[in-house]
Amino acid sequence: MATFTVADLKTIVGACGVDAEEAAALDDPSALDTAFDDLGFDSLLVYEIVTRIQDGFPVLVPDEELDGIGTPAALIGYVNERLTTA
Repeated sequence: MATFTVADLKTIVGACGVDAEEAAALDDPSALDTAFDDLGFDSLLVYEIVTRIQDGFPVLVPDEELDGIGTPAALIGYVNERLTTA
């Protein structure tokens, strides 16, 4: 069974044009519970990240649920929860 990891998220964040230093902030466990806005990730970037996740993993994140996923940890948890039921 596939899992979605912090490393996967960092790879996708980098592919979205976030510089390596900003993406490396995700290595800090406290950053995973920090709101995307506070990390400097605007809603367009989060949408692009989610789109790339959906392209690479067998998971769908409906737009109406995206607003409730406010942190990297929440996104990782959401994706992994859906992967276990896929």
